[in-house]
Amino acid sequence: MKVKMCMLILALVAIIGAWGKCGKQKKMVFRRMPLCEHVAEIPWCPKTYQPVCGTDEKTYNNECQMCIARIKTKQDIQITKDGVC
Repeated sequence: MKVKMCMLILALVAIIGAWGKCGKQKKMVFRRMPLCEHVAEIPWCPKTYQPVCGTDEKTYNNECQMCIARIKTKQDIQITKDGVC
């Protein structure tokens, strides 16, 4: 009985340890849609520099510039974070 319990505990420790390593390697990414989600025409954009990082791993000067890229490329580019990639 003690041997089985020890084996069970060792197995659980191994599983939890392996899961913890995988969890540390993955990076959580929270995406959000830009404000122009349903815009069909290319908007006029202000020249303010408020960089955003897109799901295409490109940094855009601001959210409006990302909207232009979404319209031109017809890709579903979303914001992964505020700031440079």
